[in-house]
Amino acid sequence: MKLILAEKPSVAKTIASFLGAKTRHNGYFEGNGYIITYAVGHLVSLYDMKDYDKDKYSGSWKMDNFPFIPQDKFKFKVESSKKDQFNIVKTLIHRDDIEYIINATDNDREGELIAFLIFLMAKNKKPVKRILVNEWTPQDITKGLQNLKDEEEMRNLQAAGYTRLITDWLIGINFTSIATLKYGNGKLLNIGRVILPTVKLVYDRDMEIRNFVPKTYFEIEGSFRCENGEYKGKLVKNKNSKFDTPDEAKAIIDSIVSKEGKITDKKVTTSKEYAPKLFSLTSLQGYITSKYSHFTSDKVLNVCQSLYEGKGKGGYITYPRTDSVYLEESLVSKTSDTLNKLKKGLPYEDKIKFTKTKRVFDSSKVDSHSAITPTYIIPTNLTPDEAIVYNAIKDRFIANFMPPAEYENTEIKTDVDKNIFVTKGKVLKVKGFLEVYNKEEKDDLLPSVDKNEMVDIIEIKPLSKQTTPPKPYTEDTLLKAMKNCGKNVSEDDTTVLSGYSIGTSATRADVLKKINQVGYVAKKGKSYYVTDLGQNLVEIFPVKELFDVDYTGKLEKSLSDIQKGKFTRKEYLNNIMNFIWNSVNLIKCDSPKKISTENFTYNAKTKKFVSDRATASNKKSTSTKSSTTSKSTKSNTNTSLGKCPVCGGDVMEAEKGFFCTNYSSCKYGIFKDDKYLQLFKKKPNKTMVKSLLKKGEAKVKSLTGKDGNKFDAILKYEKNDKGYYSWLIKKDQ
Repeated sequence: MKLILAEKPSVAKTIASFLGAKTRHNGYFEGNGYIITYAVGHLVSLYDMKDYDKDKYSGSWKMDNFPFIPQDKFKFKVESSKKDQFNIVKTLIHRDDIEYIINATDNDREGELIAFLIFLMAKNKKPVKRILVNEWTPQDITKGLQNLKDEEEMRNLQAAGYTRLITDWLIGINFTSIATLKYGNGKLLNIGRVILPTVKLVYDRDMEIRNFVPKTYFEIEGSFRCENGEYKGKLVKNKNSKFDTPDEAKAIIDSIVSKEGKITDKKVTTSKEYAPKLFSLTSLQGYITSKYSHFTSDKVLNVCQSLYEGKGKGGYITYPRTDSVYLEESLVSKTSDTLNKLKKGLPYEDKIKFTKTKRVFDSSKVDSHSAITPTYIIPTNLTPDEAIVYNAIKDRFIANFMPPAEYENTEIKTDVDKNIFVTKGKVLKVKGFLEVYNKEEKDDLLPSVDKNEMVDIIEIKPLSKQTTPPKPYTEDTLLKAMKNCGKNVSEDDTTVLSGYSIGTSATRADVLKKINQVGYVAKKGKSYYVTDLGQNLVEIFPVKELFDVDYTGKLEKSLSDIQKGKFTRKEYLNNIMNFIWNSVNLIKCDSPKKISTENFTYNAKTKKFVSDRATASNKKSTSTKSSTTSKSTKSNTNTSLGKCPVCGGDVMEAEKGFFCTNYSSCKYGIFKDDKYLQLFKKKPNKTMVKSLLKKGEAKVKSLTGKDGNKFDAILKYEKNDKGYYSWLIKKDQ
């Protein structure tokens, strides 16, 4: 007998159905020379910290117990809720009639880890072989069983999975514990390798939006009448259509005296638009979540997994946890067969032609798994959500084998007293792949004109416009930012290092779900924004490497290199353990560089700002009063600078800034090292703060702009619509 270990019951059922293992037992299928059993996700997990020494580590966390790194080796256990299924698998492994075991978990590092730990805990001595399939169809199962891999070939993948597990456990248990003890004020602070840089992405975007200063610019628009109709054009001077001041635009308009213009140039060109690339998991999640409000990226992944596993009849899509938008060139024949089956009966069937192109097939751009495509098995009885995801994948697949859409582009140049107005129009001539989406393109039609034709000037006017702030992250754009470590690159850009990302396609959706659940970010409609808790965490937690997308990207890249045999597990874990040891001790130390997150309260008697923790400590021992007083907010003066706009308390100067005496509750304060004002090479001072508190604004001289020029400005410090204080800067004319 051969024992097959699948990752989930649904896959086991699919394999058993195809192999004719028709007898169902508790936890497995049997028949025709095969036994097919399954894990239920991770049956085996790492020891909890308390499992290593219940007397020492049980109960509440203690600062002295960290950093925690097991002295001997990392130990594993079977969770009580999963013991029954584990024991079934273990019993089957040790059955005398089992010749060898076939690992059929998902073909990725997590799937490999699941099986590796089960075999480890079950003390397996039987030979293990690996079936590698991209889709759970009879055709692929047959091919996979005929080309089983030896377990030795999977060692690097196992090492990468094991290393990832240990890394995340060490970072999580050490930094979550120490951060909660030091900064949590009774609230659990969840710290993770992938969580923090994701929160930082949202924080950075929020700060960009919050501190954005809109800039007004001007354009000049001309309206013209020709023999066949009317059209508008935009004045372009030295390839630029924007003017900085209204006077500049007005001077040009005033210089125009003619009542007519002349068509000096007319160009008509054609262009082609090809179907978007095949879906990776990230691009599919972005597409679905931006189109359907009831979907999250986590839900898209779950639906994909359901479609991949099938319903006992075979999978309907290929392996979904992929970052690729290309197919391996070895899949040419299979892709052609699938396309021919799926296109039958479609109204545009005659326009679907299989071709091998580099836009679809490029092995050099496929890392571990090809793009997501449908299989040749046509699904039935899909749920509404499954139908949405499946049809999106199927339509994108079919569109890539249809002709491109074709457009006619017209550009007209109108000369008015040597001022050139440019007009552009675009007309869809051939629908091509757009037929798949039943998409109606709105034509930007222009009236027919000839070169050298004279046209009447209807009106020439200035248009006042403003620059706009960056848009908040949506699920789509945040997933892309995680994939590319915040770099703004196209979906198929190959300049980004393979494996260099925040998390993987398999984990990003769960990370977005988690940062929302723990309260670091929240959503308003489709937009993500950082919460007060998330902002405080980013600004206060001192281990900045954990927020650094580049640092996290390099960690993920190293895991990818372990998987490829280019980096060793031992070297990676040594680096991580050293990092944890040094960083945890940095947090614990009481040096002047220590950053505290306690609330600060102004003590009217001592005329000092002190932290809540210091106050509590003072009650126990008055001898430690001076050492526990917060240095960062020690009062420099007893004089009130004005009344707090939030609560009416006195605002006073401290070492690090200007704070309300009720800062612990109202949170009104202006830091002297304010990052936004630093962009303009300016620091807050007492005069500025007094004016802000009295008049609501302050006149400030000699701010330095991006161009290096000095300018005077009027500053306001007000709450925005998200409830945060931010600066408004207006040039003082």
